[in-house]
Amino acid sequence: MTEDARKALRTCAFCPNTCRPAHPASAALQIESQTPSAMSLLALAHLDGRLDAASGVLQALKRRDAVHASLGRCSYGLDIGAALDAVLAP
Repeated sequence: MTEDARKALRTCAFCPNTCRPAHPASAALQIESQTPSAMSLLALAHLDGRLDAASGVLQALKRRDAVHASLGRCSYGLDIGAALDAVLAP
């Protein structure tokens, strides 16, 4: 995993969710843990060894409806989907 990807996750994890309106209210699933910032926090916890694979974190990081919706809407120009791909790469 590159330092740029880790930096993107850190920035997103503590962002005030300016991309949140990109995920439509009409979407069938509205779960806080699937927002880009929550996914970034989960990814960082896994990378830092606070959550292991047995915790289900890797499965959680694959649910990306809100992350995909935020692409191009991030105030910082981040591609959190690509950063999460780096976390999940073998």
